[in-house]
Amino acid sequence: MRTEHIIQPPFKDLGNPAFSIQTPPNHISLHNIVLCVAKKQSGKTYFISNLLNQLKEAKCMDRIICISDTFDSNKKMMENLNISEDDVYSPNDPDVIKKIIGKIDQERDDLSEYRQKLQIFKELKKVYGQPQSLYDNYQLFSEYVDQLTMKWKEPEHKWHGRKPTVGIFCDDIQSSALIGNKAFRNLAIKHRHIGSFPNGEAPIGCSLFIAVQNYTAQGNEGIPKSIRGNANCVAIWKTGNMKELDLLTTELSGVIPKQKILDAYNYVMEKEPENRHNFLFVDLTKKKEHPSPFRMNYTDWILD
Repeated sequence: MRTEHIIQPPFKDLGNPAFSIQTPPNHISLHNIVLCVAKKQSGKTYFISNLLNQLKEAKCMDRIICISDTFDSNKKMMENLNISEDDVYSPNDPDVIKKIIGKIDQERDDLSEYRQKLQIFKELKKVYGQPQSLYDNYQLFSEYVDQLTMKWKEPEHKWHGRKPTVGIFCDDIQSSALIGNKAFRNLAIKHRHIGSFPNGEAPIGCSLFIAVQNYTAQGNEGIPKSIRGNANCVAIWKTGNMKELDLLTTELSGVIPKQKILDAYNYVMEKEPENRHNFLFVDLTKKKEHPSPFRMNYTDWILD
């Protein structure tokens, strides 16, 4: 069997990059969907809050929106994330996804408005030189002049003229209405495209960090297949449910051979058998420079 090349020139990427946010070398790419699957008190919230905090400190996570009914009870763990009270929602709010998409779209609109105002500001300085030269046009452009100093006042933007990075932390959403929400499933599919611009530039988008106790189950217990199939990363804690583990590793095997995942899982679980907080982190879209798609507790590469 052989091949014969027939297309010239070769295909090239004509769209926006899948991962448009620069993150530190050893961190995951963004935008991303991270699933954390473990029984209660295994450390799901602890891990995600720490991961988000590190991304925030690295200046690649600006705004975090939390969907959780247990936010107040985890407030001490969450305090470093600086989540606004207006950005905390109940997973049982039927309009929660619509509201969050509205906020991301508003970020886009605020940035577009800032860009327009900045262009006007630059033109005013170029044409008039000094604010005093505005004369009859002063009232029309008064927002560009500091009323106390009578000097030019540059437009302001919360994120200093750049697109904000948005993370959505879905915590303790087990058995909630969110799991069965069609809009939530659509968000998982389209998360990179939320807050799109009419000129075709890369959208604002968002990343999802989802913590649940069951990978799959009846009703609103587990993660819908449409979300599982779009996950980039999965953190797996120790489980006695071999059927669930088999399904999980089977679904991930489209990218990484199933036996390799099981070998990495067994390595983590056998390293400290009594430590229920240890977990295997699987990155299906690892960076090229990463030596492995597997990590133990996110902090250590698992190498062959």
